[in-house]
Amino acid sequence: MDTVTYLPQAYDVFIGIDVDKKSFSFTVQDHNNTMNRSKKIPSNPEQLYNYIGNNFSNKRVLCAYEAGPTGYHLYDYLTEKNQPCVMVSPTSIPKASNERVKTNRLDSERIVRYLKTGELKPIRIPTEPYRELRELIGIRDNYSRQGTVAKQRIKALILFEHLYNDATDDSKNWPNIYIERIKRIPCDGAVRYKLDLLLGDLSYARSQMLKVLKELKLFCDNHPDIDRYRGYLQSIPGIGMVTALTILARIGDPSGLQDIREIAAFAGLVPKEKSTGDTINRGSITHAGNASLRSLLVEASWVAIRRDKELDQFYHRIKSRNHPRVASRKAIVAVARKLTQRIYKVLKEQRMYEVR
Repeated sequence: MDTVTYLPQAYDVFIGIDVDKKSFSFTVQDHNNTMNRSKKIPSNPEQLYNYIGNNFSNKRVLCAYEAGPTGYHLYDYLTEKNQPCVMVSPTSIPKASNERVKTNRLDSERIVRYLKTGELKPIRIPTEPYRELRELIGIRDNYSRQGTVAKQRIKALILFEHLYNDATDDSKNWPNIYIERIKRIPCDGAVRYKLDLLLGDLSYARSQMLKVLKELKLFCDNHPDIDRYRGYLQSIPGIGMVTALTILARIGDPSGLQDIREIAAFAGLVPKEKSTGDTINRGSITHAGNASLRSLLVEASWVAIRRDKELDQFYHRIKSRNHPRVASRKAIVAVARKLTQRIYKVLKEQRMYEVR
């Protein structure tokens, strides 16, 4: 989440690093561009730290690199050595529309160029318990997607083979009675074999999901602070355990929250805007945040408007202002955005939500 800031004038030297599995490609610059050097070394944080110490021992140095598949290893090592370092989202680094050449060196030059002007927005690095929670939520999301894909493939097969007359009651949650009905669909040969395999995929995804949910409950038992925050979130109508823990996994320690609009921006629930002078033009939501969190917040909003009179009135007020073709979608997204404000309040004030 874009809440961490830095002051370029507080540093003398800036190092932009492009990190991959085998090497660090980095570019070093200062404010006046009197220094501009590029170097490539093995992906060893200690070697980079020693390079900084040997060449800039009397300088204030700030490092930056993109968040990516290599994780937090470099950041953890440098910060443990009291060497300032920030991680930035790749999408926050400006790129020219006509750019056609991409190399590690050019990437490091782009990072350092925007780092020293203060245009980069560092992401917040989660502490260890929240990293573990994020891993568990990631596993849960993975099996959730696998289950969804298995359902889609089963439905496609039933449609293609004209078996839907034997598989009525296609409910969204696919209860066991419905799955048993699918198992009994009369079909032979390759169709029967394929259908059984897909049902096996769905069963496996569901059994793994149950294991992950048990692990999440155990995790909460072993981390009282996170469990307390989870309780605050679940007091909000529409938010269950999975949504609450996904929120905490994605935003990290709630004590770092600084703005009531922060969570909506992180979930990609804020509208696009192109405004000049007195003209204000707002469009659809940015979709720039975490898609899984955004989806869960929208699902929670559908539940919330049935349980909370204030949100229900808000939903219908927004719905009445828009064209019927898009009214319900726009209204529920607005409810989800409003829900993020309640989430911010209960987390920052560390209290249960009180339904009005």
